[in-house]
Amino acid sequence: MTNALFGFPRVSQAYALSGGLWTAAYPLLNLQSLPLSKVARSTNAVLTSTIIDGTTATPQTAGMIALTRHNLSGAATIKLTTWTTSARTVTSFVGSFESVWPAAYVGMSTSERANAVWTWYKRFSAAGSAGVTVGAWRIEINDTTNTAGYVQAGFVEIAQVYEARWNFEWGFQYGFSWRSQVTEAIGGAEYVDRRPKPRVVRGSFPNVLRSESMTKFFEMHRQLDFAVPLLFVPMPDETTHYPRTVMLARQEDPGLLSMKSASPYGIIDSVPFALREIIG
Repeated sequence: MTNALFGFPRVSQAYALSGGLWTAAYPLLNLQSLPLSKVARSTNAVLTSTIIDGTTATPQTAGMIALTRHNLSGAATIKLTTWTTSARTVTSFVGSFESVWPAAYVGMSTSERANAVWTWYKRFSAAGSAGVTVGAWRIEINDTTNTAGYVQAGFVEIAQVYEARWNFEWGFQYGFSWRSQVTEAIGGAEYVDRRPKPRVVRGSFPNVLRSESMTKFFEMHRQLDFAVPLLFVPMPDETTHYPRTVMLARQEDPGLLSMKSASPYGIIDSVPFALREIIG
């Protein structure tokens, strides 16, 4: 089992967005702010209209990217390219058009796609690497047969890859926070107001080098708090389940880090974590 991945540090805000054709009411800049419901929407589904470019004068290290709360169809494909500088002369990653959805999800109904927050995710750095130098990046979306007549998404996230040296312990919890409301009539009939429900995960990394816990988890808690989103990939080798597991989330209060023991590697900390998916 490959160790869990966190998108930290984040570098999303370093890039200015451009490219494609996007409506005035739902501009491309909406991809850099919450809520997710304030989407960016293309004027049509033509390939040249559904390009997203990110550019910065100060190249960043990045290794993972995600597009969340999108309406991409079962036939959609997507391609990522990154360059080392904003001049776009030297590439640091060249992808190919690949399916947005694992095969098991291609036949999903349009209504089911509309009733959840779906995230496309791509790791573009090599295993063990936090990232490559990225001065510019481009997402090309090919979804010309989308029945909506456009593509839209709520947020784009790009970050370094943080992979814990040792993974979370057994007992990792995952599921949903239920939000639907049930009203019971006098006669006993129940009426359900069904509401979208966020995924939640909780667990603990029981063996974290102190240097790692301070520079990663401690800083993650300090810098992001509840306020700033975080990309989480719990099982990177389970690509079939990416739509079920990969999420843009907020941290919840996980409790305190603790010094666990000394070891030949140095002080070992135990680090709890708790995340709640952003759905709106």
